Amino acid sequence: MTSVLHIDDTDVRILMLMRAGFSDATISRKLSRGHRTIQRRIGQMMDRFGVSGRFALGVRVAELNLLASVEIADSGIGMSGSASARPL
Repeated sequence: MTSVLHIDDTDVRILMLMRAGFSDATISRKLSRGHRTIQRRIGQMMDRFGVSGRFALGVRVAELNLLASVEIADSGIGMSGSASARPL
């Protein structure tokens, strides 16, 4: 189960941006990656976590508390704009 819990920095950034409500296209622009690359990485994470959709991935990540120690304010992931000011 250790492999399931292993996510790299890019995956963390993608998950944080997903949590903030950004689309794959916006995530790709913010991370300077290709749109298809972001879609592929999200698909790989869904496979690793054994879920079949973005929502289920978010639920699983929350269940595992994977982003608990990662705060948006602490990250330098290029989340400029209104995302950090977006109400919960």
